[in-house]
Amino acid sequence: MDIYNLRQALYEGIVIFQFQKIDGTLREARGTTCPDLVPSDDVPKHVRTELQQAAYRAKTVAFYDIDRKAWRSMRIDTIWSYQRALKLS
Repeated sequence: MDIYNLRQALYEGIVIFQFQKIDGTLREARGTTCPDLVPSDDVPKHVRTELQQAAYRAKTVAFYDIDRKAWRSMRIDTIWSYQRALKLS
């Protein structure tokens, strides 16, 4: 799994992916981190330090869930597959 490409695809548009939830079930989601697609009310308002960001990015991928209209994250080792659904840039 190429996490760099997944993060890039999330930033450029919408990605459909499957991952295994903590309870063991598979979940399909449509997500993004593209600033143009995240509602302004849901844009994160706090900034992590470099150290916090590095530790977080080493284990997880954060995304804005298009269907649930909320931020979610998944552990990198639980991602089964992903495909780009929409590319804006």
